[in-house]
Amino acid sequence: MTDMAVVPEPLRRFAERSASSMPADPRRALFEQTGEMRLQPDGRWMTFTAEQWASLTDVAFCWHARVKMAPLVTAVVEDAFEDGHGHLDVKIWGGLRVSHGEGPEIDRGEVQRYLAELPFFPSAMLTNEALRFDEGPDGAHRVWVGDPECYVDLHLDEDGDVVRAYTETRPRLGEGPTPWEGRFFDYAVLDGVRLPTRAEVAWTLDGEPFVYWRGRIASYGWQT
Repeated sequence: MTDMAVVPEPLRRFAERSASSMPADPRRALFEQTGEMRLQPDGRWMTFTAEQWASLTDVAFCWHARVKMAPLVTAVVEDAFEDGHGHLDVKIWGGLRVSHGEGPEIDRGEVQRYLAELPFFPSAMLTNEALRFDEGPDGAHRVWVGDPECYVDLHLDEDGDVVRAYTETRPRLGEGPTPWEGRFFDYAVLDGVRLPTRAEVAWTLDGEPFVYWRGRIASYGWQT
């Protein structure tokens, strides 16, 4: 019987190679991003800058971004999973909250975001005991937390790098589970870790990909 707590060898090799020069026993990865996002397939792209931390020992992260929505309107967005629950908050004009999301759909979506972003903090595959693994379709490696339906399939290329994360069960608010994927590009070494420096994410709507976020890692570091 397969031990679901055991990291599959291809993912173990990826994590060990990526994190071979990282500091001893860090608790969190810290990174800054720049990029752009949009709300609808025909919507305009809005630029953002963001800071994020992600835990290497449990499922937890916080993405704090400033999104340029209009010439005189900047939104502050916080997307997070902390203390076992997710939340998504949007504020404008220095603190006026215009949107707040929480509940089971948000919880699952945020856990799946954490799983999909493992290539940004690969050592978590080796140190986060909450993660479970199995074979996925088309040669992918499935990783999940708690409910096996709360999963992401990680696809590696011929060089052993994770280049795609995919799931069919991530909730799109108001529409239920919707196919979702992230793609990773331009691997480089930042502060001792080899990781993708560029990524994009998309929903599949009516059979077509709707890319709604694309960004770059601007800086990287650790918290011990």
